This record gives sequence, C-alpha cells and structure tokens, in this order.
Amino acid sequence: MIAKTVTGSDFEGALTYGAGLRKGKAKEPGEVQPLYISNLVGATPQLMAQQMQSVASESRRIQKPVWHTVLSWKAGEVVTEAQKVAAVKRYCELMGAPVARHQVVVYEHKDKQHAHVHIYLNRVPLDGGPALRTSNNFYRQPAITKQISEELGMQPLPERRQSIKDVDPSKELAREAIREAVQRLLTEQGRGGESWFQEQLRRQQIAVRYTHDKGGVLRGVSFELNGVAVKGQEVGFKGAELREAFQAAPTPAQVQQQVAPVPRQPIPEPKKRGPRL
Repeated sequence: MIAKTVTGSDFEGALTYGAGLRKGKAKEPGEVQPLYISNLVGATPQLMAQQMQSVASESRRIQKPVWHTVLSWKAGEVVTEAQKVAAVKRYCELMGAPVARHQVVVYEHKDKQHAHVHIYLNRVPLDGGPALRTSNNFYRQPAITKQISEELGMQPLPERRQSIKDVDPSKELAREAIREAVQRLLTEQGRGGESWFQEQLRRQQIAVRYTHDKGGVLRGVSFELNGVAVKGQEVGFKGAELREAFQAAPTPAQVQQQVAPVPRQPIPEPKKRGPRL
C-alpha cells in the first residue's frame, strides 16, 4: 500500500471529484462508491463541503484546509471493504487526524486495475485543537503505510520495475549522488526556497529544472549530473514533495532568531567603599 497526498482550499471541488461528478472528469456508473464518512451529515458533495468549510473557517491561519490522500494497493491484491475502512481509519490516526476529531469523506474508485481510495480530510479539527500539519509528509507516509500493511496483513509494497536503462551504472551513480545531495539540503535548518535549492545544487555540479503550472505552482522537477538526466521521481523527490518541503522551511527571521548569539550582559562595577574608621 502506498499513499500520495496533496492539499488545497476547495472542499466542493475536491469532493465533487471524489464522488465522480466533476465536469470533464466524471466517472461512469459503478466506478465510484462512497466508502466512509465521519462527522458529516448530507448525501451530496456540496452539502458536506459546506459543513467542512464552516469548520475550516474557524481557523484563520490555515489557508489550505483540504487534505486529499490516495491510498493504493498492489495490482491484483484482494482487499476487503472492511480492510479498506480499517486502513483509512488507521492512516488518519497515525498521520495525526483521528476520525473522532476530524471530518472525513472517503470514496473508492474502481476505474483502475488496482484497489484505491480517495480520503478527504478537514485539516481543522472539530474541537478547536491544532490543525493537521503538512510538513514532512513524504518522509512520514512510507513508514506509516508499511506499518498499516503489516498490522492488517496486506501485501508489501511492490518493487519498482527496472529496465536496462534503469540499471545503467552511470545513471545509478548519478541517482545516488543526487538523492544524497537533495536529502542533505532538505534537512538543513536554514534551507530556503526554489532559488536557494537550485543554487546549492549548482555548486555541486547538479543542474535543476523546475516545471510550473500557469499559476506559478511547482509541479515537476528534474536533475542532471555529469550529463546524466534524472527525473525527480527517480530519486524519491517529485515536484509536489519539494514544494511541500520549501513551504515548511523556516523564515529568515526564525533562522536568525535561532542562531543569534545571546547578548552579553554588562558586568557591574564593584561598589566603592569608603575608608574604614
């Protein structure tokens, strides 16, 4: 089982897609099935979206309250409905959004050869507590899905198919060097955004190319080292994952506050004593 997550601000658009009703991307009858709903009343995506937006509006800090995760299983693996629901609940719990505290809608899509479900979470909880954090999702989710698979007796993550090109020694060396460089940079305390990341890798002879959508949002990334081109997904870092890491980076003011030396306090001069009588 694997998990892929994105965040957004449009509950109605997200749920309409999940229900297979979005215009231009509508599903055929039988390709979508409602699987699980928590803390919501209503049979339509519009009604549930209104309720989720109402709760989300109570937090002014959270600009993207929509959490959308796709849980997918290995092609050909038989997963019962009870196992899917159990996996959804456990996933929410381990990510920090137990279904008792959050609004959750889950749809199962049956338009692929592998079982997969779409989880829609409201990051803002019902009890007014802290919102579900988004930092380091791409580090946390593999371990969490592995744990769930083991707990529920599901099959392990399938190995990635390899071609002759994949196992070419020069490409394998380039992939490993790029992977290590990217991991090191993304764990730096004072890391910056896209320009900073690109410049740091350039100093290591690694070229970075970004792909943005019309709104300027980072969608894809590729690298090149010693003439060998490598896609972001080949080293474990897609555009969405880098975007998330950049968004979670501390601001310059925060970094300065963390590294600023503690000002020295002046040492008071000793009091002068008068002559003894």
